[in-house]
Amino acid sequence: MLQIKKMNQLEAFFLKHYIKTPKRNLFRFSFVFMVLGIALSVAILSAGLNLFQGYESNLKRLLLDSFAHINISSIYRDYIDENSSDDILDIVFEKDGVRSAVPLLQHQLMAQVDGKVRAANLMAFKENDNTYYHEYISQGKNEITFGEIIVGHYLAEELGLGLGDEITLMYPRLDQISAFGLHSVTGNFKIVGIYRCGYYENDRSLVICDIDEARDLLNLPTGYTRIHVKLDKPDNAAYYGAEIASELNNRFSVIPWNYYAESLLRLVKMEKWLIYIVFSFLVLIAGINVISAVGTIILDKTDEIAILHTLGAKPKSIKKLFAYRVGIAAVIAVIIGQIFGLILSWLVEKQGIYKLKGEVYFIETLTFELSYMNLGIVFITATILIFICIMIPLRQIQKMQVMDIVRRNY
Repeated sequence: MLQIKKMNQLEAFFLKHYIKTPKRNLFRFSFVFMVLGIALSVAILSAGLNLFQGYESNLKRLLLDSFAHINISSIYRDYIDENSSDDILDIVFEKDGVRSAVPLLQHQLMAQVDGKVRAANLMAFKENDNTYYHEYISQGKNEITFGEIIVGHYLAEELGLGLGDEITLMYPRLDQISAFGLHSVTGNFKIVGIYRCGYYENDRSLVICDIDEARDLLNLPTGYTRIHVKLDKPDNAAYYGAEIASELNNRFSVIPWNYYAESLLRLVKMEKWLIYIVFSFLVLIAGINVISAVGTIILDKTDEIAILHTLGAKPKSIKKLFAYRVGIAAVIAVIIGQIFGLILSWLVEKQGIYKLKGEVYFIETLTFELSYMNLGIVFITATILIFICIMIPLRQIQKMQVMDIVRRNY
């Protein structure tokens, strides 16, 4: 016990001496290069995870804000009649946690202006005061009357339209085909609002008009195509959906958002961890510098190793001493790298030059999100890889003999 205690004191003495003389020990080129390599690789790994975490969270938020959490439609017909919609609403609003439920007409048609034609997604809600698109009106007003329309930001941009301009909606009537071709019903509308939620597909296709005018355009006197339900806790959509479907005796299609969006979010999560694996190799490459730096330190400190041997130190204790020396600097480098990664993530978010392509990534804004779990994963991964690289060259100490060291130096 006394020998172990003395040896610990000896290790502490050399470690303290090592830290107190930074010019000789810490500021060597190989050592500084090692620290910079660790910090840079960890910064890139941290920034990659922070940005992907922000992308994942932002995409999920926009999906849940832009789409219904539960979508109810008819199984047997193209629309839900008035009586059925009232019955469905009564059942839905009995559930705790339901924020809103609104019947609507939704249909695919064409938008045309001066020969330019684009596909459009028409939505017309039963009650304007019970809808959830108001907060995304970036220009104009959110209340619409007969002859007025709200258009998605990118749809208006592609057609060269703005507030006060007119747009024509065309609905092909498949039930009215003649020798002259397909008959289309058209309606002219005045743009009074621009919709922009951040989800590219919605901003590029959505048009919202008065429900009575939508009925005339679609030739649907009564009823609705679906009912959109919003929840306070969207993650419970599958549970609520199963309950509602059971109470409706499975006469209607009840689809939670998880059915059509969760696979996309899982894909994004998988891509995030693929980025993590790829960027972890940067830390491993930085570990090569660690191996080189530790090897250089061992060659430079052969005198100290010989002294420790003569004092009775075992190779295990000497290895521990050198591991402490390099390990402390490596851990500090990892922490500095995570701080740099946070700063780099913030700079990427604020730079305003590069934007995501909405047609590829669904959203355009690039944000970062700080996750304590990601910080812990990066710290543990980098620390383990670096310490493995530290221990590899330390095996040389076991092969060193005192007489060989003295003979080589003197």
